Amino acid sequence: MGYTRKSGCAAWSGAAAVAASMVLGAAGALAPIMAGAQDFPNKLVRIVVPNSAGTILDLLSRIMAPDMAKSLGQAVIVENRPGANNIIGLEYVAKQAPADGYTIVTATVSVLATLPLLAKDLRFDPHNDLPPLIGLVDTRSTLSASAKMPYKNFRDMVTYAKANPGKLNYGDPSPAVRLVMEIILRESGLDVVRVPYAAAGPYQQAVAGGEIQMGILGEAAVATWGDKINVLAVTGVSRLPSLPNTPTFAELGLPQVPGQSTSMNIRAGTPRAATEKLYAAAVFALSQPEVKAQFTKLQSDISIETPEVAAKKLAQQAKMFGDVAKSAGIQPQ
Repeated sequence: MGYTRKSGCAAWSGAAAVAASMVLGAAGALAPIMAGAQDFPNKLVRIVVPNSAGTILDLLSRIMAPDMAKSLGQAVIVENRPGANNIIGLEYVAKQAPADGYTIVTATVSVLATLPLLAKDLRFDPHNDLPPLIGLVDTRSTLSASAKMPYKNFRDMVTYAKANPGKLNYGDPSPAVRLVMEIILRESGLDVVRVPYAAAGPYQQAVAGGEIQMGILGEAAVATWGDKINVLAVTGVSRLPSLPNTPTFAELGLPQVPGQSTSMNIRAGTPRAATEKLYAAAVFALSQPEVKAQFTKLQSDISIETPEVAAKKLAQQAKMFGDVAKSAGIQPQ
C-alpha cells in the first residue's frame, strides 16, 4: 500500500512537472506575440486601397497617412491593389497579409455589404474576415445623367424611360452601384438596361459623355464633371447647398436609397493592443484641421465611428441589399 501511494505521488509529481513545463512552454511561445502587440508598431504600416490611384478611397487614405504616422511613430504608406471590383485588395488583407496590425484596408461599406450577394466563389467573408477598425466618412451619392439627355430632372427621366422601355441604360462599376440602381428602378417601375464597367474612371467618363444615360456618382465626381452632367436626385435628409433645386431621394419617395460610407478595416484576429493604437491614430488624423479641410473639399463628412458602430452600419446595409437582391432575383456571378 505504501508503495502504491509513493508511486502515485511520484506519478502526480511527474504529471505536474510535465503540465508546468507545457504551461511555461506555451507562455514562452506567446511571449514574443504579446510583446510584439504591446510594442506595436515597430515597423511601417500599410494602408491598402483596393482600387486605383486618384479614387476617393485613395485620396482619403493619402490625406490621413502622414498624421497617422505622427501618432504611431512609424511610417504609414498607401499601397494600391486594384481589380475585380475591389476583391483583389480586400482579399489580400483578409487572407494573405498577417493579422498583426501592420496592414489595414480602406473600404467602401456598400462594397463590403454587397460582395457576398453578387460575387460568385468569393474566397473571404467581408463581414467576418475584415471587421471595421473605424468608420471614417459619409458622402452623398447622386443619380446623374449626361447633359446631352433630353430630360433634366428625375420626374422627366421617369416619364421618358417609361415611354422608351429598354432603350435607356445605366452604368455599373461595382456591385453596390448595381443594387442601388435596382432600388431606384424597381421602385420607379422602370426598364433600363445595365452596362457593367470594370473601373470607376471610365464609368464616370461614360456618364459625362453620354455613352450611358445615367449612373450613380459621388458628390466629388459631380463637382469634377460640372455642366457635363445633370444631377437628378441626391441622397441625404436635406438638399445639397450646391444643388438647391435638386430634390433628395426621400422627397421623391425613395428614402431607402443610401449614400456612401467609408471605413478602415483590418484582418480578423489582429491583437487588441494593435487595433486600439490604430484606431487612436486614425482619430488623431481625422481631428487635424488640415485633414478636415481637405476632406471638406472632397465633399466627405467625417463621422468617426467606433468599430462597434461601424460594424452595425455594415450589417444594416448587408441586410437591406440582401433583401433587394432576393426580390430582384439577382444571383452571384
